[in-house]
Amino acid sequence: MIPGWQLRAFRWIFSAFLVFASVKVFLAGVAGVHEGPHGPRVLVILASAEIAAAIAFLIEPIELVALAALLAVFAAAAALSAITGDILPLRFVYYGATALFIVAARRRSALTA
Repeated sequence: MIPGWQLRAFRWIFSAFLVFASVKVFLAGVAGVHEGPHGPRVLVILASAEIAAAIAFLIEPIELVALAALLAVFAAAAALSAITGDILPLRFVYYGATALFIVAARRRSALTA
């Protein structure tokens, strides 16, 4: 079992990473930089949704809604990556698995406490 403070720290670090990476994508979209058949507007929309979901993920009472939003963004990003030639966008599977782990670990800790 993971102590509560370590799990909270992991959640905060994961969310901070997502926000940092999404801000970079958002700024690239605003600047008009994009890859593949989708335009920069798609980057701005996905990055905005990911930033909002990553921040909401920090609020445990709404973590399931935030998790669903994050998984949807990761799935869309994986599909767009595949369209642009990324053979296997495993990073999005990893991000989704990490978010699922955080929620499952917290819920398991809450049941045993």
